[in-house]
Amino acid sequence: MKKFIFSALLLFSVMILAAAQLDMMPNEFRTYKVGETITFTATAWGNDNKKLTSGSCVVTLKENGSKVIGKKILLDFAKNNPATFTAKLDRPGFILAEAGVCKLPDGKILKWKTRPLPPNGGAAVEPEKIRTMTATPDDFDEFWAKGIEEFKNAKITITPAADIKREGYKVSRVLVEFPDKTGAIDGFLSVPDKPGKYPAIVGVPGAGAGTVAPVPYLANQVTAIQLWLNVHTFRTEKTIELQRKSYARYRKSFKTGDYFKENAENRDKYLYRNVWLAVSRAADAVAQMEEFNGKMAACGNSQGGGTAIVLAYLNKNIVAAAASVPALADHDGWKAQRQAGWPQLHKVLRGKADKAYAYFDTAVFAGKVKVPMLITVGFIDTTCSPSSVYSAYNALPGKKEIYHMYRNSHKISADSKVRIEEFIRQNLK
Repeated sequence: MKKFIFSALLLFSVMILAAAQLDMMPNEFRTYKVGETITFTATAWGNDNKKLTSGSCVVTLKENGSKVIGKKILLDFAKNNPATFTAKLDRPGFILAEAGVCKLPDGKILKWKTRPLPPNGGAAVEPEKIRTMTATPDDFDEFWAKGIEEFKNAKITITPAADIKREGYKVSRVLVEFPDKTGAIDGFLSVPDKPGKYPAIVGVPGAGAGTVAPVPYLANQVTAIQLWLNVHTFRTEKTIELQRKSYARYRKSFKTGDYFKENAENRDKYLYRNVWLAVSRAADAVAQMEEFNGKMAACGNSQGGGTAIVLAYLNKNIVAAAASVPALADHDGWKAQRQAGWPQLHKVLRGKADKAYAYFDTAVFAGKVKVPMLITVGFIDTTCSPSSVYSAYNALPGKKEIYHMYRNSHKISADSKVRIEEFIRQNLK
C-alpha cells in the first residue's frame, strides 16, 4: 500500500511541473465603452524564460467576477504565442479572464506563477456607471449615532510598551473595552519622540490574524501619531506565531467558523458594530492628545480599507481617507449578478429575512462621506471584486480619486502605495 501511494505521488509530481508565467492583459490599459470590442493578448513563458512553443490553456470569461459569459477560449501556444482573443460587455462592469493550467502534448501540466503578477487579465467597461445594489436603511444614521453615543465613554487603557522599540517613536499598547461588556479590542499607539504637534493616522489591518507590532499603513513615510488596532476580541500576542495560534482558537469559537460571519444577520451583535465604534472612540482619544495638530486620516487595505471608509463617516476628526481594495461593499451586488465584496455576506445569511448587512455595507457608508477620499481597485481582484469597489467609489459625493491597478488582484501595488502616501501627505499638511 505504501509503495502504491509513493508511486502515485511520484507520478503526480512528474505530471505537475514547476510554474511557468502567463501575461494576459487587454491591449490598452483604459476603460472601455459598453459594446466595445476588447482585445486581450496572452503571452506564455516557460521555466527557462523562453516563450512556449507548445501546450494549450483554457480561458474562462466572467462578468463582474460572477457570471460566465460566452464560450471558453482555447489558447494553443503551438499556433500562436502571443495569442489573442476578444470580449465585450453589454452593460457597465468588469471582465475577468481566468486562465486554466497549461497542458503540454505529453500530458504534463504547467502551473502558472501567481507572483509577481497573477496569470489572469481584466478590463473595465464604463465602471463609473456601477451603482450599489444595497439600499440604505431609513434609520442608518440614527443607528450609528446611537452607537457613537454609547461608546462616548467607553473605557480606554493606554499603557507604555517599554518592550517595543521603534526608532523615532514612543509606543504604547491601547485597549478599548466595549460598553456592553462583550469584549474589547487592542493594538498600538505610536507618538513621535520629538516634542511638537503632529497629524494622526488611524487604521486596522486586513482580515486574518492581525498584527503584533506597531507597523502602520504608511510605515515611516508620514511623521504622525499612529493608531493601529486589531479587530479581534482576544489580546494581541507578543509574537506572530502565538498570534496565529490564538487566531486559530478564536475562529473555532464561532459557529460559522469566522468572526466576520458570526451574527451577520443581527445588526446589534455583528462584530464590526462594536469594532468600528471602538476604533472611532480610540481616534477621539487621540484627538484629545496635546501632540495632536487637528488633522487625522484613516487608511487601510481590504478590511482596513473598508474600515477607513467607515471611519470617514463615523469620526468627525477625520479630514481624509485612503482605502485600498476596500472590503464589505455592495453586499447585494449578487442581485445584479455581480460578485459582492468580501466576505459576501449573502452567502452567509442564505436568504434570511433580516438584511442587517445593509448597516455594514461600505458602499452605503461611502454615500455619506464628505471628506476627500482615495480608493484603489485591482482589476483582477477576486476577493474584493472591482465592481464592488467601484460601487463604493461611485457613491462618494465629495472630492475623490480612484487609482487603477490594471494587473493587480487583491494586493496593493508599489505605485499605488506611492500615490496613497502623496495623498495623505497633501491632506495632512
